[in-house]
Amino acid sequence: MEIQSKNRRVERYLTRHLRKPAFRWELVTDPRKKRGRRWKFAELMNAVFIGLLSGCPTLRATEGVTEDMGPQGRKHVSRRTPDTTLWDLMQGLSTEELRDQHIVQVKTAWRSKELRPVGLPCGVVSIDGKGLGKLEHDADGTALKTHNGEGSDYWLARSLRAVLVSAEGRPCLDQMAIGAKTNEMGDFISFIDRMLDSYGDNNDLIEIISTDAGMTSKENANHVHSKNKAYLMALKSPQQELYREAERLLSARRKASAETPWERYRGKWIQRRLFRTDEMAGYHDWTHLRQVWRVEQSTQDDNGKVERENRYFLTSLPWGRFNDDQCLLVVRSHWRIENDCFETLDLQWNEDSVPWCSKGKAVEVLSWFRLMAYNLLQQARRKHLRRRLPDGNRESPPAWQRLFDWVRQTWLLPLETKANTVCA
Repeated sequence: MEIQSKNRRVERYLTRHLRKPAFRWELVTDPRKKRGRRWKFAELMNAVFIGLLSGCPTLRATEGVTEDMGPQGRKHVSRRTPDTTLWDLMQGLSTEELRDQHIVQVKTAWRSKELRPVGLPCGVVSIDGKGLGKLEHDADGTALKTHNGEGSDYWLARSLRAVLVSAEGRPCLDQMAIGAKTNEMGDFISFIDRMLDSYGDNNDLIEIISTDAGMTSKENANHVHSKNKAYLMALKSPQQELYREAERLLSARRKASAETPWERYRGKWIQRRLFRTDEMAGYHDWTHLRQVWRVEQSTQDDNGKVERENRYFLTSLPWGRFNDDQCLLVVRSHWRIENDCFETLDLQWNEDSVPWCSKGKAVEVLSWFRLMAYNLLQQARRKHLRRRLPDGNRESPPAWQRLFDWVRQTWLLPLETKANTVCA
């Protein structure tokens, strides 16, 4: 009974979130020649998306899912879809048009009030770089793939991504391919402009932009501030003047403003303590700088050995915007871009090995489908499929493999429903 109940809940969720206007494949250009088309364009797009929602590791596995579909799935794909047909399609799709569909998906979720911040008074977006694959090497260690594709059809695509870490589902808001002759720092400003142009001046959705130390610079901070957004940037020794002054003011302090209880994480016990100051406001021509934070992380193993690590952060947030506990939460939340989004994409969809297609533009095309699938399933997993327990808490999110199994059963089993047809 539980499996059938979960199937129905997954079915209702997918039906509600995949129907118009969430995805409108008719707004994506069909790259195929007009003559000889044997497949409806929407069916092919649905097949790719259903394969990712079902956790298929390859296009061949997606072909198998479409072949096994029962009456429930026939709403979306009428027959077995050959993997070679899907491969050919993905070489020609427009990444910008798929990005438009992704933006519509996020805005639809926002209008449905599904992206409200949890534990924080505003939206926080973390930005970091991600490789869409990995470099392979031959026996003598020579790289078989290059970063920019020169001399080879196979290359390591890199992108900047923005994840709404304040929301329960940690959805990805946007991504942008990093140019062959630049890096994360060089494309940061362009990425910020493109993302904010797409979502508008919505402080409820995006008020704070957080980055790791690799993107910390006065120029980037100036630009975020010019867009009427606050920044939270990790601070390390390359920013010598700021780092030395932060250490001078905060390293000797012993009375913390806030601290977390000891928590069990990956086999060790973790505690974090916050120290902050506003004495560096405007320091070294950072006219918008309001506060500097030190977060001391203590890690204790089962033998009782304790190691301590200090991390420093610059922020333009006014002193009273967050209380002390929220300061610790927003620092911890930044790493959700790695621990929730990036790790999930690598472990559950094998993004770091690009098993579906590793040639040319198809890598980025696939990444947009994958992000849309991740956004939907992560929201379902963390919010819609968790029952409330008698003590007021909610049960743990279901394992990813169980969720993939439920999604497959939703497509394959003839569940009775009056729902509308799911994708355009």
